[in-house]
Parts: sequence; C-alpha cells; structure tokens
Amino acid sequence: MKPLPTIGFDRYVPKHWLDTALAVAAGKMERSAVVVLLATEIAGVEARGKTMIILNRMWLTPHPTLVALAQAGIELHRADNAADTLPLHWGMALASHPLFAGIADNIGRLLKLHGEFTALQINRRLKEQLGDRASILRATEAVLQSLMEWQVIREAADRKRCFVAGSHPAKTGPALSLWIVESCLRASGKSFTLNEASNLAFPFKLSPLREADIVHHSRLNVTITGNDHASVSLRPRP
Repeated sequence: MKPLPTIGFDRYVPKHWLDTALAVAAGKMERSAVVVLLATEIAGVEARGKTMIILNRMWLTPHPTLVALAQAGIELHRADNAADTLPLHWGMALASHPLFAGIADNIGRLLKLHGEFTALQINRRLKEQLGDRASILRATEAVLQSLMEWQVIREAADRKRCFVAGSHPAKTGPALSLWIVESCLRASGKSFTLNEASNLAFPFKLSPLREADIVHHSRLNVTITGNDHASVSLRPRP
C-alpha cells in the first residue's frame, strides 16, 4: 500500500475550498463544483492540479487507511449541517498529511510554552526532522498562510513573522471530540492518556471523554492499568 506523502500539503488552501470538497464528499454537490471553483480562483493548470490532490487526500479520495475516519467525519457533518466545519478539516489534514501534523504539533507545543511562535522556529524544527529542503520551507509557508485564513493563528501586532493563537479555542461536543482524538492518534502513530491535551489539537477545547465513550468504538482501544491510568490507542488493522 502506498504510504502517505511526507509533505503533500504544500499549497495555500482557504477554508471555503475545503467546505466545497466536504460538501461533495457528503453528496450535497457534484464533483464538478470543486473543479469549477478551483478554475475560477487559481491561475494555472499545475497549481490547480496540486491543490486538487490535497482536497482528494482529505475528503474526495482519502488514503485506504483513512476511509473510515473520513466517512465518520462526513457523517458528523451530515448530522449537523450548521456546525463549524473547521474541526473536521483539521482532523483530516492531521491524519492525511504528516507535514501538516508536524507543523501543528510544533505550533501547539510553542504556544503552550510561550504563548507565541515564529516562522523561523517552525522551519528550524522541521529541517531537523525532515532535512534542509527548499520544498519544506515552501510547504511550511503555505500551511501557515492557510492557518491564518482559518483564523487558528494570527500574526502578532508588534513582531514580524511572529504568531499567536487566533480566536479562543473552539469547543467540540463528545462525538466530534472523539473523532478528533482518533485523528490525532493517526497523525502521531502512538497512544496517549485519555483526555490528554494534545498539541496537535491546539485550536480546540475537546469535551472530556469517558472510558465508556471508547470501549465499544470500532477503531479505538482504551487500556486501563492498575493505577486507573487510561490510555487511548488505535485498534490494530485486521
């Protein structure tokens, strides 16, 4: 099975493009709506094609390991059309694009420690993790621009290329919180403590989850140790 791309998310992607892709995936619009939208707003066939790849990986034709996650996100969207779609886009971006997840993890960690971060700090950390490549720098800038448009970060007023958190963390209900937890697990590839505040989910305030919320979940496991420590992990694929 072909692995997920290391970079992949290397385009500026405003939220309304993602909303259109999600609407198509949910059967509310025809796929041609995405094609027309990108043709209207993006100059250049190559640029449109690369953007379409991102939308495909997130919603339209997700990686085989992410089909169930994407379908669960689509069902959440269908259940509440009026709800903000950003948590759904965020979760699929984490799970489908390792570079996006790496950037989110570093941003969440720096915001937790210092309340701010710089583009230079993110670039330096990614170079350590993925190598010193010009493509990493371009992709990081594209992700930061997208996050600003999504309003999860904003540029600090007094420091150039320094960023702080955008609006107050969005609250998510139990079902959506559980879905975001699964997205974080798939992005990180490791288990974590139940109700642990993951750096990956820094824009959101997740609802507290109980063991009972997970024990019957088809894709997640909850493990209890002798000291009542509960950890959440992905179920092994059959």
